[in-house]
Amino acid sequence: IPFAATNLSCALIGIRENLGITTVAYSMMILAFAWCMWCIFALLGVYDYIHEEAKGGVSENYHALIALAFAFYWTYQVLQHVITVTVAGTIGKWWFEPESTSGCCCSASVSTSFNQSMTHSFGSVCFGSLFVGIVGLMRQVVEPFRPQGEESTLLCLQECLFCFQELLVSSVDSLAKYFNQWSLIYVGLYGYSTMKAGKEATMIFEARGWTTIVSDDLLPNVLNILSIVISGCTGIFGLLLEHYLHIGEGITSFHRPLVAAFAIGLVIGFVLSNILMGTVSSALNTVLVCYAAGPAEFQKNYPDLSSKMRHSWKEVWPESMV
Repeated sequence: IPFAATNLSCALIGIRENLGITTVAYSMMILAFAWCMWCIFALLGVYDYIHEEAKGGVSENYHALIALAFAFYWTYQVLQHVITVTVAGTIGKWWFEPESTSGCCCSASVSTSFNQSMTHSFGSVCFGSLFVGIVGLMRQVVEPFRPQGEESTLLCLQECLFCFQELLVSSVDSLAKYFNQWSLIYVGLYGYSTMKAGKEATMIFEARGWTTIVSDDLLPNVLNILSIVISGCTGIFGLLLEHYLHIGEGITSFHRPLVAAFAIGLVIGFVLSNILMGTVSSALNTVLVCYAAGPAEFQKNYPDLSSKMRHSWKEVWPESMV
């Protein structure tokens, strides 16, 4: 916990000294809210169309719902990763070039990083947004199937099962080398393409022997729990709003307005809270990448913070000190 707390403290200091990051984050939240509302009305319209069409027979237009869900997910991921690339570029400049940063809401480092995320690196942001989340989910799903040993056995079925597990896990691991949570951090720091960024991030962590360190999910799990709690609260708020004000009556042919109100509030709360928590998570990931790439610069520019991080790292990961 002290190790995680030190990393979090360093990330928050980086955000505090570049307050323009919060302006970008809240701007993306406003866009995300508008996108959620547009998708909700589109979903209600598509559902009513399918419902009316189904009265005369079996409807075959459910592909429209799939396309809408895909568009919603991809756009939400793009908005979130625009923040990731902006935060990475800003924290990187704060780390390596402290004279270029400022605590005001429109510092040059923030505006430059945001412009890069929306122009030069926007293609990488969109491409990465399409795969990073999906590959991360696939990795979590296949992790329980990872073989725990390589004991040989004479049972043919067990050998076949072991080979299938190896093939499944190795395939997902190969994708994760290119599409991972660090790839967009490298896009923000160095302007690489998504796949090159993911490969470079994987290589530097393997070279440092930090594979176990970057797999520590304590702080990401805490942030995810906060997002789930917030989304649950907004879902309940939507349910109460519908229960007392009946604002959903007549809008759609869906006959369970309380369920719909809860689901809508849940999704909106999850998207907005994830974008907000993603700002902190991106700063945390950038601190780890920068500490792997430039510990000497950190010691030179911020000796007090560097001493605290070295002390906490030495307590938990003494063999991995740089």
